[in-house]
Amino acid sequence: MAASSPWTLVPAAEYEAHMGPGGADQLRPLAAILAAALRDLRPARLLVLGVATGNGLEAVDPAVTERVVGLDLNLQYLAVARQRHMRLGPRLELYCQDAARADLAEGGFDLAWAGLFLEHVEPAAVVARVARWLAPGGSLVAALQLPPAGEPPPSRFASVRGVAEAMRLVPPGELAALASTAGLLPRQAWEVAIGRGARLHVCRWVRPK
Repeated sequence: MAASSPWTLVPAAEYEAHMGPGGADQLRPLAAILAAALRDLRPARLLVLGVATGNGLEAVDPAVTERVVGLDLNLQYLAVARQRHMRLGPRLELYCQDAARADLAEGGFDLAWAGLFLEHVEPAAVVARVARWLAPGGSLVAALQLPPAGEPPPSRFASVRGVAEAMRLVPPGELAALASTAGLLPRQAWEVAIGRGARLHVCRWVRPK
């Protein structure tokens, strides 16, 4: 998310109401995708881009994952995530930072998760940085929103409508080109239907060992 991101103006309660079952119903499928990645890849170090209020972090097993870093520009979201996932203790590090400018160690993560995040940033800059942050053999797992079958109804929240006006869907082919340019190798790609004619494209890319 860029520094002027409209997400900074969306209260946590409105974000969760919009993303939950009464709205776009995206929280549950995103959490399920992250849970599957954690189960299958068992990362010791996890990076969550656009961590928001911490959706999906309930699947983190502290016996396996020793460090979780979450980036977001909305301080209120980070406060909610901290409170909600206190069981992770010092393993959970939350930073109010722009992913395109964050100063993270090269090779510092085994898994980077970008769930409906690249639509709200300049993907070329972020993917290149994430590729450097991954350890050899580390994975980038991303979920992209695909064009809906019909025109989705506008959110009932004015703050979220501002986000919708600013977002840009990232075609899977564009992400594939960016990931390849950054030196990542494709491993998996599939689609997830989330109701109301909406679909997610999920893909995993790996930094070569």
